[in-house]
Amino acid sequence: MAEKDKNTSRQNNPPPEKSEIEKVTRSYQKGWAYAEVAIQYGIAIVVCTLVGSWLDGKFNTGNILMISGLILGAVAGFIGLLKQLNVLNFNKKSDSDKKV
Repeated sequence: MAEKDKNTSRQNNPPPEKSEIEKVTRSYQKGWAYAEVAIQYGIAIVVCTLVGSWLDGKFNTGNILMISGLILGAVAGFIGLLKQLNVLNFNKKSDSDKKV
């Protein structure tokens, strides 16, 4: 009988609150997800610009391919940025739906 009382008392108790470390860790995880998006956007621009600059030197075309690479990197990075932000916002929305 004593075991039965212990089991029911465990079920009736609310779950323990999150510790401060868990709260801080969770906030860093959320923040890092958005920082990754910004880093990927910057990397896309830099890589495409460097490839364009290298092609300019190889084909002796002035700065045309570097500018084209810059524009291509900005467009590709922006598309990736929008996709990632939509995924992050969808996950944020589904997390808030689970809390309700």
